[in-house]
Amino acid sequence: MITLHFYYNMEKPISEKFQLIPVKFRKNLCQRIRDLKSRQQKKKKKKERGKYRSYSLSLKICALKWIEEGRDERTISEELDIPLKNIRRWKKQGPFRKKGCGRKSIDLEMEQKLAAWCHETIQNTNKRVSRAMIQTQALKMIKQGVDFKASKGWTDKFVRKYKLIRNKRISKL
Repeated sequence: MITLHFYYNMEKPISEKFQLIPVKFRKNLCQRIRDLKSRQQKKKKKKERGKYRSYSLSLKICALKWIEEGRDERTISEELDIPLKNIRRWKKQGPFRKKGCGRKSIDLEMEQKLAAWCHETIQNTNKRVSRAMIQTQALKMIKQGVDFKASKGWTDKFVRKYKLIRNKRISKL
């Protein structure tokens, strides 16, 4: 193995210093520098978290049955394309969601009054209640000083939560 020692004059520009290295070693050196830079960039780059994915209850139960049958957790994880951490959590805690999970309602009383208002309006007028009407009524009913925006997402979840869509009286305006 040949070791080369180069003594550079700091007054010379880098391009001239680089020319001192023989061509045969220069190519290797360039490749090594590129490899080193790419490794440093990979280390600096944080691994980005992917999107949250939800799994059906039947899939969770299926994975747990396979574990009971004696299959390896890692193979199940690879076959179903589920993170191993999720499978281990289901094994420990069960396939069902914990009670009390998720974002809490800002004003539960207002939501219940709004749901009652929706049902009354549907029954009395026999007309559809639009999502825009639900949003405006929610903003009227909310307590003063509460930071609340009746967004589209909130309205969709409200309609689903109080099963207003089954009445088929709510239009998607």
